[in-house]
Amino acid sequence: MATNRKYAMGNLTTPLIKATAQTAARTSNGALANDPVVIGLIPGVALLDANSSQKTVVALDGVFSVLVAGEDASGSPGDNSVVGGEAIYFNKDHTPPLDVDPGGILWGYAFGDAEVEMVAAGAETAILVKVGK
Repeated sequence: MATNRKYAMGNLTTPLIKATAQTAARTSNGALANDPVVIGLIPGVALLDANSSQKTVVALDGVFSVLVAGEDASGSPGDNSVVGGEAIYFNKDHTPPLDVDPGGILWGYAFGDAEVEMVAAGAETAILVKVGK
């Protein structure tokens, strides 16, 4: 069961559903509990490890502690820090899959003081992120 949810919103979850998780540096495409995932363009967090059919239950709202990278649009570290209120994007081919590269799928927003740095450029840090719009 996911343990990284810090604030529940409406407790909106899915039934068992196939969701895209990070594929870079993974031996399986199945989501693990606490993973940021997407269902098409819908962001969420896996609440359970995926079953043998690669299906899991996904939380579609709330604030979660997730690993975010301070990376530039090319996916290489070093160019962008992450500040409170900034849009966070999901890219299954990046490690970790969350960063500020707008080439990914909008996943949520950094949940912290506006314009205050939460992740240094080139670093990877667990921060609070509000899932969805």
